Amino acid sequence: TLFPQQIGMAATWNPELMKRSSEIAAIETRAAGIPWTFSPVLDLGRQPLWPRFWETFGEDPYLASVLGVAFVRGMEGSDLASDSHVATSLKHYVGYSFPLTGRDRTPAWIPENYLREYFIPPFAAAIKAGARTVMVNSGEINGVAGHINHHILTEILRDELKFNGFVVSDWEDIKKLVTIWRVAENEKEATRLGVMAGIDMSMVPNDYSFSDHLIALVKEGAVPQSRIDEAVRRILLVKFELGLFEKPMPNAALKSKVGLPEYRQASLQAARESMTLLKNTNSL
Repeated sequence: TLFPQQIGMAATWNPELMKRSSEIAAIETRAAGIPWTFSPVLDLGRQPLWPRFWETFGEDPYLASVLGVAFVRGMEGSDLASDSHVATSLKHYVGYSFPLTGRDRTPAWIPENYLREYFIPPFAAAIKAGARTVMVNSGEINGVAGHINHHILTEILRDELKFNGFVVSDWEDIKKLVTIWRVAENEKEATRLGVMAGIDMSMVPNDYSFSDHLIALVKEGAVPQSRIDEAVRRILLVKFELGLFEKPMPNAALKSKVGLPEYRQASLQAARESMTLLKNTNSL
């Protein structure tokens, strides 16, 4: 069942509808055997040149916070292990949507006060609502790549916002610390920098390089065993909350819950409420 993109859902100004659409998406996602979703996007839409603007809830931190909380509560519910809910991943923490040039995965300059007033509040609200995981900004803020930003990933996220879930990298972004951002001489050093900054899990699609390098780094004493224990504990907790130890395999019976008529009606309501009239006045 398809619903409007987040910018469309923002145009509904309807948190209850956002929650209901997320509940439906969670049911169908779990039915597909997937217990974890890479959403919601809580980046603010304040750079109109950014090509992923449509993924956001728009420019307002309050609206993004309210709809982000509704999204998380719909997806995760009160029982994450049930057949009707999945874990969320708040993205892209933080400041990803505000690049100077407007191009994706490029540098941003965001003063600390601006970051705290506009970009952090939606994440803070969703974390308070119980979001289990966070995905990291693929870009760079004020000269520091998101995946090695200890201030953002540990001092603010852990110490201030009290987030106790796990942090996952974006697509191959440990590797990109070497190839794109050039802050590490090799992938092994990039792995050390990312993990010590606050990365718990690496999204590496095609190999085991992250794990291999991490094992070597621990054996060498470059990464303490306690840091690995911390990351593993966070990941296992979410897996436990999802019920994956008791029910590791998808429930085939759940396919009967996909594409129900009442879901299509909710989708139609969302489409109708998201319609927006744009009018140019006094333009040449």
